[in-house]
Amino acid sequence: MGRITEDKGFVASHKYTLKERLALIPRVDIKTYGFYHLFKSLLSEDIESLSALFDKETAETLLCVAMMRFGYQSPLKRIPYLHSHDYCSQDWMPKGLDDKRITAALRFVGENRNMLVEWMRSRVGGSEATSGNYVLMDSTHIPTLSENIHINAKGYNPHHHYDPQVRLMYIFSALQKQPVYYRLINGNVTDVKSMKNCVEEFGGQDVVFIADKGFYSRENTERMKENSLYYIIPLNRNNGLIDFKPLAEGNFKQKIKKYFTYQERIIWYYEYENEGHSIVTFLDERLRVEEEKDYLLRIQSHPESYSEEKYYEKMNSFGTLSLLNYLPNKLIPQVLYEVYKQRNEIEIMFDAYKNFLDADRTYMHDRYVLEGWLMANFIAMIAYYKLFVRIKEAGLMSKYSPKDMIEMSKAIYMTKVNNNWRLSEITKKTTDLFKKINIDYLT
Repeated sequence: MGRITEDKGFVASHKYTLKERLALIPRVDIKTYGFYHLFKSLLSEDIESLSALFDKETAETLLCVAMMRFGYQSPLKRIPYLHSHDYCSQDWMPKGLDDKRITAALRFVGENRNMLVEWMRSRVGGSEATSGNYVLMDSTHIPTLSENIHINAKGYNPHHHYDPQVRLMYIFSALQKQPVYYRLINGNVTDVKSMKNCVEEFGGQDVVFIADKGFYSRENTERMKENSLYYIIPLNRNNGLIDFKPLAEGNFKQKIKKYFTYQERIIWYYEYENEGHSIVTFLDERLRVEEEKDYLLRIQSHPESYSEEKYYEKMNSFGTLSLLNYLPNKLIPQVLYEVYKQRNEIEIMFDAYKNFLDADRTYMHDRYVLEGWLMANFIAMIAYYKLFVRIKEAGLMSKYSPKDMIEMSKAIYMTKVNNNWRLSEITKKTTDLFKKINIDYLT
């Protein structure tokens, strides 16, 4: 500390004096805040329901994992570090996170599937609320080489990868425009086998499987009807069930007399049955012109694969979409067309799941931890889609993606000076932009 002298009394040492001066300097801490506020605002209702579902530590840990997956696509090992540098650590798990706490929380979540299903049901208001609310189904595969989860197996996937895999079945609400259900399935089980179990577990009504091209086979449709599963299946244009004869007539529009407008495009259509199947064929003339032009140009550039003879064989099929359907209630063709087009939103969701969340491969070695991890990813996907919808409804999709908004939110931080947290400066442009998607940083 120093020394004591007769004339001066206590004389502080240089080190002690320096220490005293440092104590007078305001203590400063900086943590990312904007991203936490964005995540919390998007999921305000879900955060409240999850907090009521689980104990405080489990709920907060699950939300931290989901948040770091949403914002940083973080593997488990980096989450404690990210948590400690984010303002969420002031509210969620203020004592800190480590690998053991995260793993324990995810395992507990994964061991309580019934609680998760009840929570997912509650988000759509129960089975009664799904009546008349078209719900779409699709699945994706996730490769995993773990030898301990016992549900990974070699199975078909469109990329023809033959590593062991698990499958994720998702149900997507057309009304809410977001994922509402997921289920982990053995990697070698086909969609048809698992769909009925998913529908029964979810408890929804009017659940419709929106297939992709190539799914149709007589066996698939018969098995789905046997299991009371509804579907909309696009047929490949070379499928013999499609009747192109009406389009071969020169005055087909005068005979069909049926059309509607979709995104400022005129869509002609006609309905018919073939071999017990209900089919509607649609014609988008703008698309037809583009496809004809493309084919004719290819005759010149690739004569080995394209020819005028083949063009005349295909000319009536250009610009068409034929939908085979089996539904709980008959839809007018325009609604059928619009419902099918929503499959694009499902594909966007899966692209986001695999690319944005970097979740196309898993290294989990415990089945229940994997279940909990997928639940955290599911919450992250809900946040992603809510942000996607807000950006779309604000008319900002041409300029900003969800990732853009997330990255901008990370530039907003909190500074702690003498135990008081203060929001960093935010430009008016940024403030106004976030207000357009109902995120206010000034409240």
